[in-house]
Amino acid sequence: MLLRSSLLLLVLLPSLVFAGALRVVDDAVLVFSAEDFPDAVGKNIQRLSVVRWQDDDFVPVPFQIDEMDRVSLVWFEQSGFERLGSSGLFDQADQLLLMARDAGLAAPDTARLSEGELLSRIRITPPGEDARYFYLAKDNSQRNLDHYVSHDPLTGVTSTAHYVLTTDPSNELNWQYLGYSGYRGRADASLIDTLKMRMSGGVLLRFPRVTLDNNNLKPTLIGFRIGQIRSVMHLETRVVFAGLPMMTLHVQAHRYANHYEAHTYARIPGLYRSTLRNPQVSVSIDGNNLTGATVRTARGDGLIGHVDGRMDEDERKLVKRGLSSDESWILFDSHKGFALLTELDVPIELHGIPLELVYQDDKNLNVKPEQYPGQLPNLGYALNGWPEQDEMRFSVRMFFDRAFGSLPPEEYVSLRTGRALAVQIESMLVADGL
Repeated sequence: MLLRSSLLLLVLLPSLVFAGALRVVDDAVLVFSAEDFPDAVGKNIQRLSVVRWQDDDFVPVPFQIDEMDRVSLVWFEQSGFERLGSSGLFDQADQLLLMARDAGLAAPDTARLSEGELLSRIRITPPGEDARYFYLAKDNSQRNLDHYVSHDPLTGVTSTAHYVLTTDPSNELNWQYLGYSGYRGRADASLIDTLKMRMSGGVLLRFPRVTLDNNNLKPTLIGFRIGQIRSVMHLETRVVFAGLPMMTLHVQAHRYANHYEAHTYARIPGLYRSTLRNPQVSVSIDGNNLTGATVRTARGDGLIGHVDGRMDEDERKLVKRGLSSDESWILFDSHKGFALLTELDVPIELHGIPLELVYQDDKNLNVKPEQYPGQLPNLGYALNGWPEQDEMRFSVRMFFDRAFGSLPPEEYVSLRTGRALAVQIESMLVADGL
């Protein structure tokens, strides 16, 4: 793709057409950095907006700008992290978010805004498709006020055109219900038992190990913001092992129109390194009796796990082959109108941490916390040990879909995560000869 390193592009493809050329429609989330728009850097955020060309005129589209902090999280004053750049100005790593479904045709070269001026043109080109366009504008008062996510942190309920998610309002880690549009399973039952986060290690000695789970890691909400493209919750947990305070864990939960992300950051004090032996952090999703589903992984080499309540030889091989920072995707398909792609994203400077695949297919296994018996299946990641740096950062992304279609897994993952989408940003000021 024609992307700068500062540009993070996440693409969702729930409405793929697997006949002839692949089309990316509707739910694509584009996340740009302020550094991708030299003509807009330093401008007041309130003066910026995004438009498209439609019916011989420019019309506004939904957009969102979030200011970022020094640890690559959305900035909240209560977090204590330093904000990058200046308050209220579009600069440094500040993020501009758009939905690809809102892109339009190319505007004529002679087209001008009736109010304000155009700064940049964003061209996106899905494989096998014509290019589509957005235009970043300054001093145009028109706004489109549509929101793609409805999220109430007081009730824990999130609803979009694709899914309904309910979490425990007092503990974001405890998922209580996930329903997906078009799912052909039990309408009254949640697809997911819960999201599981676990930290374990031997205190001073390797054994006995101490394990903390969702309930021990109960987070406190210290920041919340809902925009037109995503909602962001900043959660903070003080991690205590055997009565010893170890570190503060920061988790940001991002909800989008058709996916969910959990971004984790912690500074690792020297005391933690010297006290805790063989540490492990795991994040996984426990399915609610999703028997008949299939699972593929980035390092599975064609192996398929079949969820039936017991681990077979192929599933044990999948676990043994594991995952890595560069090969972390997991594809889950219920074959009943709900599919899931997960990826673990680790900053390149922290690559090399041993990474295990969490895969449990056992109708009798009890791994708390959970609402329903069994692991059918429990899927996710376990990071073993810590990097040489004194920081831990990783993100787990969960992309929802109805099915993967007929594409080979690698191609689907490349499209879904945006690595196959071409993006180009052009200055409109230069085009106007200004």
